[in-house]
Amino acid sequence: MIENGWTRLSQTASRIAERTVSLMFAGVFVVFVYKIVMRYALGDAVAWADEVCVILFVWIIFCANAFVVSDRRQITFDLVYRLLSPRARRVSRMVRLIVVGGLFAWALPAVIDYILFLWRERTPVLSLPLDIVYSCFGLFVAAVIVRSFVELIRLARPDWQRHV
Repeated sequence: MIENGWTRLSQTASRIAERTVSLMFAGVFVVFVYKIVMRYALGDAVAWADEVCVILFVWIIFCANAFVVSDRRQITFDLVYRLLSPRARRVSRMVRLIVVGGLFAWALPAVIDYILFLWRERTPVLSLPLDIVYSCFGLFVAAVIVRSFVELIRLARPDWQRHV
């Protein structure tokens, strides 16, 4: 029963994240078209448009990988993995999750510290604080840790075959 509630919550959060990332892509498109029109039709180079596009792309990459793209949809090198037995696949996935999740957990305090340090720096054109611009990286690192932990729990349960 609890798993169904978490699954529903996870699916709802994923849909919200998908829509948010889609809106960010639409924002990149609108700003990019605006910049082209201003540059070539009206002869006015709008510098802020480049900065907005770059910031949106940074957020798109980290938010999509943190909240939208599942591990199964990531590009992987699985030539050896496919040859393994289900038990060996389970062990290999668990080792990968421990290594990746552990490294990200180890790095998280330094990542947060550096993001908080960036409050004094600003973007060149819009003067946006860099701690806000790069806060999405902290969310990404935290999401990888949580996803690794949740997947480890799934692989440790008796019904682990469903998750390999």
